[in-house]
Amino acid sequence: MAENTVSTNTQITEADVEKQRRQQEKEYLGPREMAAYIISGFGDKNWETFSGNNMFFYNTTFQGVSPVTLSLADSVCSILDTFDNAISGPILDRTRTRWGRVRPYFVLTLPFWIFSNLVPWILPQGLSQVALFVWFFFIKYVGSISNSFYSPAYTAILYNLTPNVNERNKLIATDTYADLLGVWLPSLFPFFVDYLPRTIPTRSIYLGGALVFIAMVIIFRVYGFFTLKERVPLASREEMKSTSVFKSVKQVASCRPMWVLLIKNFFGMGKAVGQNVSNYFWLNCTGKLSNAAISGIFTGLPSYFVLPFATKLTKKLGLKKLAVLSYLYCGIVYLVMYLIGFSPTENSFVNLVIIVFELTLAGAMNSVQRYCNSALTGDMYDYVEWKTGIRNEGMMSAAMGYITLVGNNISSILSGLIIAAIKYEPLLNSHGVVIPQTDPGMLNAIWTVFTLAPAIGRSCKGISLMFFNVDGKVREQMMEDLAVSRAGKLKERTGAGTEDGANEE
Repeated sequence: MAENTVSTNTQITEADVEKQRRQQEKEYLGPREMAAYIISGFGDKNWETFSGNNMFFYNTTFQGVSPVTLSLADSVCSILDTFDNAISGPILDRTRTRWGRVRPYFVLTLPFWIFSNLVPWILPQGLSQVALFVWFFFIKYVGSISNSFYSPAYTAILYNLTPNVNERNKLIATDTYADLLGVWLPSLFPFFVDYLPRTIPTRSIYLGGALVFIAMVIIFRVYGFFTLKERVPLASREEMKSTSVFKSVKQVASCRPMWVLLIKNFFGMGKAVGQNVSNYFWLNCTGKLSNAAISGIFTGLPSYFVLPFATKLTKKLGLKKLAVLSYLYCGIVYLVMYLIGFSPTENSFVNLVIIVFELTLAGAMNSVQRYCNSALTGDMYDYVEWKTGIRNEGMMSAAMGYITLVGNNISSILSGLIIAAIKYEPLLNSHGVVIPQTDPGMLNAIWTVFTLAPAIGRSCKGISLMFFNVDGKVREQMMEDLAVSRAGKLKERTGAGTEDGANEE
C-alpha cells in the first residue's frame, strides 16, 4: 500500500474507492487520441531504425571515421552522460505546467536533437581523426542531453494517458502493430542505394534519406505536443516538495522491478551489435544492401499474425511469462543459426531464401517483445506508485534510458573493435559507389557477430525477466490498493473525485 499519500484528515468512503475503480476500468481513448499517440512517436521509431541501420556504416565508409575514433567518442560521452541523466529525472518528476508534466519536453528538446542527428551526416570530408573525435564527442553529448529529457518524457506519456491498465495494454499493442508498418519505411531505403542511377554518389543518397526521416521526427513530435493529454493523478507540488530528491532516489533504488528491467535493457547491446554490423552483412555476405529490404518484407510477416493475440496471451499466460518465452525463443533461434554457420551455395537466390527463412523464424516474436517491454514498464511505474505514493517516472525512465545508452555505447565500442579486428576496408568504385568484399574469413567473422551477438543478448533478456515480481496476486493487490490511494488523492485535491481522473494543473 502507498505510504503517506493522503492526508489523515481526508475521509475516503467506499463510494470514492468504487468511483476510482470505475475510472480505472473506463475507456478514455477514442480513435483520434490513440492515433495521436502512435503518430507522435512514428517519426522517432523510423529514425531509430534508419540511423541504427545506417549511421555507423555511413560514418566509417564515407566520412572516413575510424571505428576506434567512434568507440572513443562513445566511451567518453557515456561517462559524462551520468551527470545529465542524474538531473533529468528529478526535474521531469517535479515539472508542473499548464501543458502537463512531460509534454513540454516534446518540443523543448527538439533543437538539441536536430543538431545531434543532422550534423553527423553533413560533416566535411578530409578531417583528421582528432578533429573527428572532437566533433563526434560533442555531437553525441548534445544528443545525450536531449535524449535525457525527451526519452523519459515520451516513455512517461504513455502511462499517463489513461489509468485503465487494460486500455493501456490495448494502446501498446496497437502502437506496436503500427510500428510494423513504420519500420518498413527505413527498410526500403537500400533499394534507393542499389537502384538509383549509378552516377549518383552513394553518400548523397544516404544524406537525402537522413533529411527525410529527420523532417518526420520534427513534424510528428510537434503534433504530439498539441494533441495528447495526461490523465493519471499526480502528487501535488506540495507533496513533491515534502519529498526530497534523496528520498526519491532511495525509493527508486529499492524498486526491484526497475532493476530487473535495467538488467534486461543492458543486454539489449547484443541486438545493437548485430544491428551495427547488419549493413556489412547484407552488402558483403549477400552482395546487395537491398537484400535487407527484401528480407524485411518476409521477416515481418509473422508479427502481423502473432501480435493481435498478445493481449489474449497476456491474460492467459501472464505478462511476465509471455515476455520470458518470447525472448528465450528468439535467442535459441539465433543460436541455432550461428551453429549452422555461414555456408553459401553458388546460387545467390537460394542463399537469400535460406537467410530470409532463418531470420523470419528468429523475428517471429519481435513484436510481442516490444509489446511486453512497454507493458512491463507500465507495471513498474504502478508498482513504485503503490509502494511510495509518487510516480517517479522521470527518474526511473532516466535511469533506464541511461542503462540503455550505456549498452548502446558498449555495442558501438564492440562493433568498432570488431570491424577494426577483422581489418575491414570499404571498397568504392570511381563514382563513389560501395561494392562488396569476398574474403571468406571476413564473411564468416561478420556472420558470427550478426548471429551470436543477438543470440546472447536475447537469451540474457529472457533469463533476467524471470525475476520480475509484479505478477499474479501481487499485481492484483497492487491495482486494488492503487484504486484506494488515487481516490484519496483526487478527493483531497478537489473535494470530490473527477469523472475523467485527469491531472489538470
